[in-house]
Amino acid sequence: MDKKGVELSFNVIIIAIIVLLVLVLVGSFFVGGVTKLFDIIFGVGPDSISTASTTCSSQCNVAQVSDDVTKKNSQYCRKTWKFDTNPEDGALDKDIEGNLRKYHCYEPPISVSCTGVQDGVQEFCA
Repeated sequence: MDKKGVELSFNVIIIAIIVLLVLVLVGSFFVGGVTKLFDIIFGVGPDSISTASTTCSSQCNVAQVSDDVTKKNSQYCRKTWKFDTNPEDGALDKDIEGNLRKYHCYEPPISVSCTGVQDGVQEFCA
């Protein structure tokens, strides 16, 4: 019977903070921000060129049977990869401005050609 009213409010505040953090994490998961958050926390490693090539081939097959709107939004056009094409430096490739270089399926070193989609790279993958 020796409880103070302040203890109850501290418990409620702590529970509210925990619930708020969980809601933010669940919300970012659905919005796609968790991927960026994990990249920041755990670092970004290079992708495998062979994995990228296989994945791009599959994505090309899906894009080829799609209509023009779907081709434009296909993973073949939109998915980007990060490589370390110079393993001696141990760092991911960067562009002229110092940002991480993002490679597309239709660009070297992946260079997966996709008839009907790649022909219109400027049209479909722009």
